[in-house]
Amino acid sequence: MIINSWRVLDQLAAEEPCLGALFTSFSFDPAFFEDHVLRAVLRLTSDPTEQAERYHSEARRALQEAPVVAIVDAAERRPGRRLPYDLLEVSSTVFHPKSVLLLYRGFARLLIGSGNLTFPGYGGNTELFLKTDLSYADSAQASLLAAFNSHLRRIRTLVRQPGTQLDLFQRELERRIPNAIADSVSPQIAFLDSTAGPIAQQLAALLPPNAVVESVGMLAPFYERDDDGEIDARSVFGVFAQQLTKNARLDIGVAWENPQIHDAGDDDIDRGLGRLWTWAAENDGVRTLRHLIPTSVGPSTVAYTDDTGQGRRCPLDDVRKSIERRRLWMQPMPIAFAPRDTIASASKLFSDVRLWLHPATRLEEGRPIHRPLHAKLMVISYRSGRARESLVMLGSPNMSRRALLMQAGPGAGNVEAAMAFRLDSSVSLRDLVPELVHVPVSAFGLKEREFPVLERNFGLAIDQAIHDPVAGTLVVTWSEDAADLPAWEISYCGSRLTNSTSPPDAPFIFQEFALRPSTAELVLRVDGREFAVPILVTDLIALPASPAGPTVGLQELLMLLGRRIGTERALQITECRSGQNASDELLTIFGDGFGPTDVFRAWWSVAEDLKVASLTVQGFRLRLDGALGAGAAWAGMLAAVGQQALTPEEVWFYGAELLRSLNDVAIPVTDDGKAKGVIMKAFRRRVQEDLDALGIEAGSPSWMKKIHDFYSEAQA
Repeated sequence: MIINSWRVLDQLAAEEPCLGALFTSFSFDPAFFEDHVLRAVLRLTSDPTEQAERYHSEARRALQEAPVVAIVDAAERRPGRRLPYDLLEVSSTVFHPKSVLLLYRGFARLLIGSGNLTFPGYGGNTELFLKTDLSYADSAQASLLAAFNSHLRRIRTLVRQPGTQLDLFQRELERRIPNAIADSVSPQIAFLDSTAGPIAQQLAALLPPNAVVESVGMLAPFYERDDDGEIDARSVFGVFAQQLTKNARLDIGVAWENPQIHDAGDDDIDRGLGRLWTWAAENDGVRTLRHLIPTSVGPSTVAYTDDTGQGRRCPLDDVRKSIERRRLWMQPMPIAFAPRDTIASASKLFSDVRLWLHPATRLEEGRPIHRPLHAKLMVISYRSGRARESLVMLGSPNMSRRALLMQAGPGAGNVEAAMAFRLDSSVSLRDLVPELVHVPVSAFGLKEREFPVLERNFGLAIDQAIHDPVAGTLVVTWSEDAADLPAWEISYCGSRLTNSTSPPDAPFIFQEFALRPSTAELVLRVDGREFAVPILVTDLIALPASPAGPTVGLQELLMLLGRRIGTERALQITECRSGQNASDELLTIFGDGFGPTDVFRAWWSVAEDLKVASLTVQGFRLRLDGALGAGAAWAGMLAAVGQQALTPEEVWFYGAELLRSLNDVAIPVTDDGKAKGVIMKAFRRRVQEDLDALGIEAGSPSWMKKIHDFYSEAQA
């Protein structure tokens, strides 16, 4: 088996619009997520750096059309969120899964792996992901998606606040697999999820009943801590103890933190026996490295073990010349982290325990790269009858009790996710990861990792910050953690909203609040520190077209809906009009005002947009109820009646044509057609109620009777 190398960002987007996106991660960098991940998934064309304002507007519109949610560990996310996707936090337990589920028209793209939503996680580290496209029409693949959806339902009980986008995303998925029965095991792959039970048990259940395990390989940056060094079923090394053969082998891959890829000084082969050395060579003009451990020096040869652990010999003269030419050098004592005593005790179960180093810095195509190990991998080779097979697992779990041996929950195990698949041959850890270097324990020292003590996260004192764009309010509610809060202050965009020297005892409601492009988080200042609090939006569709800007006028809306100008130009015209500057473009198109032809063109264009099968449910609603949709134009007409800019008869005429145009929309027969029909019915009912409220009689004035009769069918 060959593990292919690729950029995670290149594997996300398909050649069609994304209908919804869900991400889970331990660490989270909003700047990387918004400028790179969302740009790829939503296929945004603007540059987030050179066209920041345009990019924000484009991204905001895309988020209104397709639900996007990121679920992360509350203690590990970074500040800096600017866009209004739902950022949901888990604080009751360690939230450690790394997954991506992207919904497309006929399939879903699922990625499960080890990389966090950060630049290192998506390109800087050595990570492992399994990507698979799952068809909604395939019953086994749909069942796997249903199992992942069940996983999301269990996660929903752990998030501090569920927001709105998670429900929208799950509805989008469930519409496509309405009859699927959740089954985490398909013929090709199995989804392992610690919220359903210990992952090690789920993995063991995938082995045939008569399986005899011949080797176990593990690769991870973090292992369980040393305790008494005893190996039993409570240890990750003892999980398969009952199924091991007498000659079973254990391969343990650990991160090699300090490899040197260039000669560091003069070395003496006689004083470097038993130490790790590196030999550089030129192959077709490309520099390569191989590692070895000299074991003895004879009169003319040097005995050594190579990086696979095989014993070999080479001429002593070649060794000395290579040292002189600085092509062979002794590495400093490798720094690696793993439980020394527990690994030593593993020899009670395994006849052969081998350690492998994964170099953080190495050469790829002759170029030095630094990619610390963050991948997690387990491979179990076994014999079942006469067949020899292997079971491979990759994902988020480190080789620790909390990750593999415990079910997730508050005060219990981590939330983890992994994928497992079967190979029809016996493979080892190094077969899958050929850059591993075999090194005996005597050649390096294993250490325990030390983790910093986390300071109190005062940001958890805020239970939620909810913005209602219709009411123009921001409501901040408090959690139980606020009971002993010292002096505090809440600010937004650098402006103080409120502060106190005593703990809060009631929610705060801020009026006339607008979500600005520069940030989508509050800042809570406590004890000289700042904590970012994500602002969740009750309804993204209701967000204004121009954040904190003027309302788009009726004439601009009609030009936009009639496809005479684009969104960006409509907002520019709005800004000019708000500055009391007449727009030449308005005068050119409308003269002193718009007429029926302009309105009809707008309604017909909206109707054409609503017929597009690839339009998402949210996109369908956006074109009706959004700030730049038909509903906004209709509301502008009703307001014009009160301002005596339009007569009730004119507006009734335009509204009747709107209903007739929408009545002619044949919603495509798709998985989401029914949901779109519900939205259309509600919108048409609202317009009809507005028409009735205008109180126009069929015979007054006289010309209204013919118009009234003509549109009567549309109003039925």
